[in-house]
Amino acid sequence: MNASTTKRPFAHLTGQVLLLLLSCGYLAGCSALPLEPITYQEAATRYQEGGGIENYRCALVPADEQYHALRDAQPIAVEIDEVLFVKLHGTVQALQQTDITETRTAYAHDDMAATLTTVRQFNHSEYNESDDRHVDLVFEADGKTETYKTFGAACGL
Repeated sequence: MNASTTKRPFAHLTGQVLLLLLSCGYLAGCSALPLEPITYQEAATRYQEGGGIENYRCALVPADEQYHALRDAQPIAVEIDEVLFVKLHGTVQALQQTDITETRTAYAHDDMAATLTTVRQFNHSEYNESDDRHVDLVFEADGKTETYKTFGAACGL
C-alpha cells in the first residue's frame, strides 16, 4: 500500500463529512433539536381532547432569513390559545403558556421551553381579528437550544 492509496479513503471520508456539514447549515433536519412537521389538525385534536374550545390559533412555518416561508414547508409549531404544540421524536408535545407581553410569549412543559418573539405583524384583517406575522421561535429541550425564523399566516380568530 503506497501513500496515495491510504490518502484516498481519508480524502473521500473528509469530502463526505464536509458535505454533511454544509448540508446541515441549510437543512432544518440536521439541527440539534429538529422540530418535526405538525399539522394544525394534530394540534387541534390534541387541544380538543383536553376539553379546550379554540379562540386563537397560529401555525408557524419555517422561514428564511427574510421571514419568507420555505417552499413546501409544513408548520413546526401551532399555537392554540395558551398552548404551543410541537412535535419532537414523533410525539406531539403541549407546552403551557407561562408568560406573555406585547411581543413575547413563553411556554414550558417538563424539561422543554419555547419563546415566541413577534418581530412584525402585518396584513391585519378588516376587523383586526387576525394578521400575518414574522416570529422568532427559540426551543429548548435536552439541554440544547435551537432558534427558528418562522412565518405565521392569518394568526388570530
